[in-house]
Amino acid sequence: MAKRHGVEFWRGHILAWRQSDLTQVAYCAQHGLSLKSFYRWHRLEKEAIAAGKDTLTLVPASVAAPVPGNVIRLHSPGGWHIELPAGEAPWLADLLRRLP
Repeated sequence: MAKRHGVEFWRGHILAWRQSDLTQVAYCAQHGLSLKSFYRWHRLEKEAIAAGKDTLTLVPASVAAPVPGNVIRLHSPGGWHIELPAGEAPWLADLLRRLP
């Protein structure tokens, strides 16, 4: 009988997959995961986010002096990505301070 894994196991893998450059098929093959189960948990997570069941969690962050040519990259577990020139760090810090 196959071992059953819970929500945290699949959330961790879905997050790791999003941070990888792999397709779902390649990620599952590399980690020995059932593709059918991965699809199911990914769909359930997307539905939970759409229903507003997951809340945004802010974590402490610090902003250092920008280094020329660098980029600030923000990635969310929900899948969105934002890239800003490093020179925009003060603007981003101000924006984050203003969030409720």
